[in-house]
Amino acid sequence: MKKNGFTLIEVLVALVLVGVAFMGMAKLLFESRKQIHEVQQRSIALSLVNDMIGRMTANPQGLSNYHNTSITAITLAGKNCQADSTCTAAEMAAYDLQEWAESLVGSSVKKGSGNDAVNVGGLVSPVGCITVVNNAVTLSIAWRGKQAQTETTDRAAKTCGKDNANFTQVADNDLRRLLEVTTTIGS
Repeated sequence: MKKNGFTLIEVLVALVLVGVAFMGMAKLLFESRKQIHEVQQRSIALSLVNDMIGRMTANPQGLSNYHNTSITAITLAGKNCQADSTCTAAEMAAYDLQEWAESLVGSSVKKGSGNDAVNVGGLVSPVGCITVVNNAVTLSIAWRGKQAQTETTDRAAKTCGKDNANFTQVADNDLRRLLEVTTTIGS
């Protein structure tokens, strides 16, 4: 005699298979969210490098004032060159560096209000570095990634943000992400 329906064993096997499939999908979702965060951070860094290149291109007389800069915190410029058109090239460079520092930490995008407001529009633990040799400009931005990765030989040779305590989880610099762009400004 043939019976219609499923046995208890068949139902349990089906539940186990569905459970394994859902666990796989959950892990995939979790990993994709981490990768999305990494891509967003790299996109912000690229935008910030392009912004600073534009600022330096607009101020070629002050190019030497950007040299050997390492930004880890916001430093206040003496003048607001956006409101004052009498800024010298050096004052404009100081103003540009302040604006760039504020952009690195995302001070224009806040979560919360008042004293509880937190910057959320920038990079995680950013370090910005600028080197100028003649007209060759190298801009680097380092920030903290979400998951550890092995430091490549090429990236280990770069000094921006190197050996910063914020970039270490298990090994030195294993959380450091780095974007470096070299260009020529002026003649």
